[in-house]
Amino acid sequence: MHPVVKILIGALMVVVGVYSTATQLDKLLYLAKGAIGPLLVLIGAFIIWLESDEWKMIREESESERSVQQQFQPANNEEVQEEVKEQVTQETEEEEKHACPDCGKEFDTERGMKIHRSQKHE
Repeated sequence: MHPVVKILIGALMVVVGVYSTATQLDKLLYLAKGAIGPLLVLIGAFIIWLESDEWKMIREESESERSVQQQFQPANNEEVQEEVKEQVTQETEEEEKHACPDCGKEFDTERGMKIHRSQKHE
């Protein structure tokens, strides 16, 4: 069908629609009032569907964040304290070097340094 014919048919439909609306305005208003209820139900159901889907995504995201946090957290506070104590003990033991006052040689413990002095320097 030629585009001009389609345009004419469309224009005719607009004119007939406007005429019938003007002559049947009270019936059109009655129809609109009757359609408001079902339209509100559809819009409300659509909003509920969208928001519940978004809420589900937020819950899944927060659950995945919690599981990641739990993977990196120790089971209890006592374990953390024990680990910290062990690290501090190791670090202080590594840092405490006991030097021989006679030759300057370093030892891990004071006892080791005293044994060295008694064997080498006396």
